This record gives sequence, structure tokens and C-alpha cells, in this order.
Amino acid sequence: MTAPSVYAAEDQWSAVLDRGGPVDFFGSRMDVPLQRRFADVANVQAYVDAALARAPIAAAYPGVGPVVVRERAGQTRAHYEPATSTIAVPLRTLWAGRESVVLHELAHHLACSRGVPPQRSSRRWHGAEYLAAMHALVAEVLGEPAALLLRAGYEAAGIRPGAAS
Repeated sequence: MTAPSVYAAEDQWSAVLDRGGPVDFFGSRMDVPLQRRFADVANVQAYVDAALARAPIAAAYPGVGPVVVRERAGQTRAHYEPATSTIAVPLRTLWAGRESVVLHELAHHLACSRGVPPQRSSRRWHGAEYLAAMHALVAEVLGEPAALLLRAGYEAAGIRPGAAS
């Protein structure tokens, strides 16, 4: 799987969360949450701390440590810094303060706790461990309907979540 495929699937999924509410999914009605938007680092930090403290996440990732959130100076993308367990988010741009972006970066933190190499060029950066972490976070924080839509988006993009399914 490639990073562009993961990003494309997650962007489409994020757009659904921007609207929230009822979604027709192959003839079944599901309710998905309206995704949160964060205005400052303190709110993002509280959110990621609460997500990591959830019992299913703590049980699935027992060795994971805390993560630090900081404002990113560059405004073109968010990123995760494995060497310092830091999420950098450019909050002055509208897209970056979305819950989906924060969950994406937090999934990298969880995946790295399982030994995923931090080289961004590695195919494993968005590999099975990342996909499993993203699925676990979304299912726990946003609920199963949001997780189902994300899995369907991955599969439509040709990504086979493996452990995330």
C-alpha cells in the first residue's frame, strides 16, 4: 500500500465526518459523528491523552508512552516525530485541526510503539501496524460506524487492512 492511497481514503472518510449524521451505506442507514475541530494545542493534547487512556487502547498497546502535541510552524502538513513522541499540527490551517488528522498522527504513535520503523519512505509507515492502530482508535473514539466507513474507504483504494479488519 502507498501513502497516497491511505491519504486519499482517509480524506474521503474525513469529508463524510465533516458532515456527520445519517449515511446510506449500501442500503443500510448508519449515523456517524460530526468530527471535532481543534483550535489550540491544549485541546488536541487533552484529546490524545484521553484517547490513549481509554481501556481498550491501553490494553491493546500496553507499552505505549505519552505523546506530546505541538504547533507545527509549517502549515502544509501535520506529522509525527517518533524520536520524541511528538505530534506536530499546523492549527492555523482549517484542515489540520480536524479530528481525523489528529487520529492519523496518533495512530503513528501507537504503531511506532509496536516497532514500526520511523523512516517515512518505508512502505511500513502506513502498513499493517498503522492500519490496525488507526482502526482501533477510530472504533474506540468515533464508534463502529465510522470505523466501518474507514475500512470500506481503504478497501476501495486497494488497501487491505489485514490486522485492522
